[in-house]
Amino acid sequence: GLRFGRAGVAGIGNLLAGVAMIAGAFAPNPMMAIGLISLSVAATMFTLGAMWSTCQDIGGGHVGVVGAAMNTAGQIGAIGGPPAVTYLLARFSDWNAPVLAIGGFFIVGSVCWCFVDPRDKVFD
Repeated sequence: GLRFGRAGVAGIGNLLAGVAMIAGAFAPNPMMAIGLISLSVAATMFTLGAMWSTCQDIGGGHVGVVGAAMNTAGQIGAIGGPPAVTYLLARFSDWNAPVLAIGGFFIVGSVCWCFVDPRDKVFD
């Protein structure tokens, strides 16, 4: 159905991305860490179709407004990312800290998708 096809795919993709990113922080060797972090990035990229389709579903004729809001929220996160990584690296002197934080944000995003229903329209 529409709900699982959108929110389920995005939620599972973000969950996989978070688990793989966190596992990458604890990988026993650099090659495994590269593989897990790459899997994390791939999993989040697989969610893009579901995310943009959800914008179309809930936005209807105003899909541009909903898509712009989603994109703006993502860019705010992108602006805050580098300072947050710098802070975590300085605070803990370990690259695992920002990697774990990124994995945690993916998992939070996965939980948030549990509350998204593409059948609910934002505009009537």
